[in-house]
Parts: sequence; structure tokens; C-alpha cells
Amino acid sequence: MKVVVIGVGQVGSSVAHALAGEHEVIAVDKDPDRLEMIRAETDVLTYEGNGARVDVLKSADVQDADLVVGSTSDDRSNILICSTARALNDGAFTIARVTETEYLATWSQLREAFNVDYMVGADHLTARNIVEVVGLPTARNVEHFGQGQVVMAGFTVPEESPVAGKTVQELRLGDGVNLVAVFDDERMEIVRGTTCLRPNIRLLVIGRPSQVEHFAGTLTPKDRVGQARQIMILGGGEIGFQTARMLEQRGLQPRLVEKDPDRAQALAQELPDTLVLQNDATDPKFLRREGVADADLVVSALTPDERNLLTSTLSLDLGAERVLSVVHRDVYESVFTSSGIETTVNPRREVIEEILRHTRVRGIEKITFVEGDRGEVVEVALTAESPLVGRPIEEGVEAVPYNFVVGAVTRNGEVLIPRGKTVLEPQDHLVLFVDAEEADEVLEAL
Repeated sequence: MKVVVIGVGQVGSSVAHALAGEHEVIAVDKDPDRLEMIRAETDVLTYEGNGARVDVLKSADVQDADLVVGSTSDDRSNILICSTARALNDGAFTIARVTETEYLATWSQLREAFNVDYMVGADHLTARNIVEVVGLPTARNVEHFGQGQVVMAGFTVPEESPVAGKTVQELRLGDGVNLVAVFDDERMEIVRGTTCLRPNIRLLVIGRPSQVEHFAGTLTPKDRVGQARQIMILGGGEIGFQTARMLEQRGLQPRLVEKDPDRAQALAQELPDTLVLQNDATDPKFLRREGVADADLVVSALTPDERNLLTSTLSLDLGAERVLSVVHRDVYESVFTSSGIETTVNPRREVIEEILRHTRVRGIEKITFVEGDRGEVVEVALTAESPLVGRPIEEGVEAVPYNFVVGAVTRNGEVLIPRGKTVLEPQDHLVLFVDAEEADEVLEAL
């Protein structure tokens, strides 16, 4: 594909870097320093200029592009860029990155409003990811596939866990769950029957939601594995607001802390089932008084990351059972983890995943990165020509000489947890784990 990325800040540069190995990428930005940086790190062509201008888009060869990504820091510019690109090239697929949920809501209801093929909102995606974790609060990360019928969850095996030190074949798992990969800081391993679940290893699981929840109870019996009910959100920005709104839609009544009086009042009017507390989330006396220790889950969504790290560790110190932190800068994620925050959500990564999904082979429904960029969980629809179709999986995988494992299959509204003898059919939707370095080759082969 020929891809034009306009705006190469952290998101745009990450997208350009991810695509440059397999595609022809042109990066456009007004800032020459950014362009120099991306040229030094990535094999891309660059063009300096304002991507909202027609002459700049023409010079960047948008008229011959297959994909145009508007990824500047300004929503209106990104929409204008994509709309103009479509006018110059009606065959290009356009993606606009936005932060204002009003744009996203309008586009979702009336796709013709902006003449943009796809619109991706970081705050909305981040809030959605947070809400997924609420249903399984002992997990490090949670994603749903197959229209919600399949769940992927990552766990850390506690030292005191009854499964610690056992092999997978010793666990005698039920039919509703597959263990697909294990990680430590140095290596990644596709799960086999002989794989040992060592203490503190990170484990990736795919299966039916109820069965994954049951497995979580087996893994960490001392923790509460049911849905979190007492939820405190620190920070009333757009992510905090969207998270509270989605929790209300699930019948929950979270508490939300916002320092700014005007913003707090506005949130209270918009969120009828949320208790909005106007105070400073970095004040330990306030957090103790409001019962942060009684919360099943604390969502820390403040900015900047340094302030968010303070509230996250403070909440843990005051007795919060679990803290989920929103981390905007990749370099800080390891700092949060080493500080005891096991679950983090990165808004930029959420956007990058959505954009990259549209650059892969046809049939890709969803992509989620795990362990940074070491692995991917992908939902893909099989065609009749796939080498996996019409024969047992244990035979079909021999025709695809790469590391991957099928975690679940959805077929005609039903979920199958595949084993070696399972025979796949055309239009089956696979939820599979694959080594990120081989993802493109695997998906092409399927």
C-alpha cells in the first residue's frame, strides 16, 4: 500500500514506523525537527508543510495513495485533511484521529457528515478499554472479540497461586478457555502442554467470558474476580467522563473526583448516576476520608503522567485493592509497573491499533497488541481458500510455518474453543495469538 501520514507526533510517527517495513510511507508535518527525527528512525519519505493545504497534499502524492491518515493535534485539521484527500482521490481510504467525542458521535450517526471513511477517538477507545477491565478486575488487560462472545485477558501468576509451578497439561482446563502465551521480561513462549506456569510469569488467556472469569478465580482465589462494583475515578477530563458514562450504561454508580469547580458542576449535570466530588485527587486526607481503601477499582486518569503516578501509588498506599492508570507516554509505562501498578492503558496505543487494523489483509476484524509490541491478538474471518479450512487444525497449521495459536472460533453466533481435531469452515472467525514479528506473514497465509 501507499500510505500518507499527516502529522507525525507520537501517534503519527508510531503508525509510520509500524507500516514502513511493508508499505510505502510518506510522512507530512509542519515541524522540520519531527521530520528529521522520523527519517533517522524509519525508512519513510517526508514532506514539510501544512497538511490541511491542497498544494501540500498534492505534493505528498495523496492522489495516488491507498490510505491517508490525518493525525495532527487538531481535530478539525484532521477532518479537513481526510475530506480533501477524498476529493483528490476517491479511491483512498481515509482515517481521521479526533479527541472531541462530539465529532465521533456525529460521524457514528451520519457517516456522510464529514466525508471521512473512518474516525478514531483516543479518549473513547481508552474509556471503553477501562470499562472492559471492570468486568474482570484481576486481569492486567482485557479485550473482547467476536461481538463480545470471546474475551482475551492477561494475568500475572501470583507466587501463592495454586497453579504456580504446574504445567498446562496438569491443569486439566475446561472446554471454555485456552492458554495461548506466556511472557517474562526476556522471552515470549507459545503455550504447549509442557509449558510451566512459573510464579510471576505473565499469562495470556482466550475463551468464553464466564470460563475466563472462572479461570481467574482458580489463578488468584484470594482476589475478588467478579465485576468491580465500587469504582472511584480520579480525574474528570474526557477519559474520566467517558468512563463514568459507560459505567452508568452498565448499571454502575461510580464516584468521580474533579478539582475544577466549574468542570465538576458540568460533570454532575451530565452524569446523573455518578457521585461527582469536587476536590484534589492528590490529597491523601481527602482520599482516605472518601474511602479509597474500600474501592474495588481506582481509575487514575489525571494529566500529566507524573501527577497520575502520584495519585496511583497514593491510592495503593492507602489500601485500594486495585488501581488502573492511564499512561500517555510509553517511556513511563515501566515506571508505573515497577511502582506496583499492574494495569495501564495507553490512549495512543489504542489509536495505533485501530489505524493499523485497516492496513492489514482483508478480513481483519480487530487487532490488539499485548506486552507492548511483542505479540498480537487478531480476529480474522476465514475464506474458503484458507489452508486451515476443511481439515483439522493440527493438520492445517502445518501449511502456515509461523508461530501462532488459535484461541477461539466463532461460527454462526456460537463460540468454539478449538482443539487439534477441530475442523474449520469458511466464514469462521478466528481469535488467534501471533508473534508480532510474524503477524503479517501469518495473516497473509491465512
